[in-house]
Amino acid sequence: MTTATVPTTRYALDVRDLSVYYGDFQAVRHVTMPIERHKITALIGPSGCGKSSLLRAMNRMNDLIDGARITGEVLFHDQNIYAPNVDPVEVRRRIGMVFQKPNPFPKSIFDNVAYGPRILGLRDKNRLAEIVELSLRQAALWDEVKDDLKKSGLALSGGQQQRLCIARALAVEPEIILMDEPCSALDPIATLRIEDLMRELRREYTIIIVTHNMQQAARVSDYTAFMLSGQDRSGELVEYDRTDKIFANPTDPRTADYINGRFG
Repeated sequence: MTTATVPTTRYALDVRDLSVYYGDFQAVRHVTMPIERHKITALIGPSGCGKSSLLRAMNRMNDLIDGARITGEVLFHDQNIYAPNVDPVEVRRRIGMVFQKPNPFPKSIFDNVAYGPRILGLRDKNRLAEIVELSLRQAALWDEVKDDLKKSGLALSGGQQQRLCIARALAVEPEIILMDEPCSALDPIATLRIEDLMRELRREYTIIIVTHNMQQAARVSDYTAFMLSGQDRSGELVEYDRTDKIFANPTDPRTADYINGRFG
């Protein structure tokens, strides 16, 4: 797909000629891909092809890794998030992230969700309570925990913990949610709950997900990007299009080979 036929205001993010380096190693090579608003975009490909590195570059999480550097641009509201005057903390507030393994804080359910708003300076107890309830409702967890908000987040099941982490991300009112293998540590029932939740959240948020599970990508995503490691092990974007096109009629034979299980 090309960017020329669509106005940039349509995009939640616009990744342009992005490369990611860790020291001398180039993990991602010259990726260009516009991310549609209020859609779910899946990044698929074999292990080591740069999917997570690309995802972390979309909200400057790579800044936290020693030796990491970025070239190219990630445009958010027509501003490059890597421009010198941009605050990376604010970027991560507006482009939130949910990680592969549920990582609730060793705090109560309430304090897990209230953590971000408190860090941002909110002290009004009534407003905090409203945000906690709304975020837990959006994460489809409120009905299960509303009578146990003082219970430790670590006491929840794995699937509940992941939804708690999603609620924690939502509490600071992001526009985009990045999810790095959010279901890989979960059982099938919890996985389906998270997938249902993603479809619901798409109404209000843009979601970008890394997944090794091609069936999951086919089930939940609107767009799919297939990445592959080149000869120097740098991750390259092979093909990016609507998910139904990628899975039913891919343009690149390497995409078809991967989807049909011939490698990876």
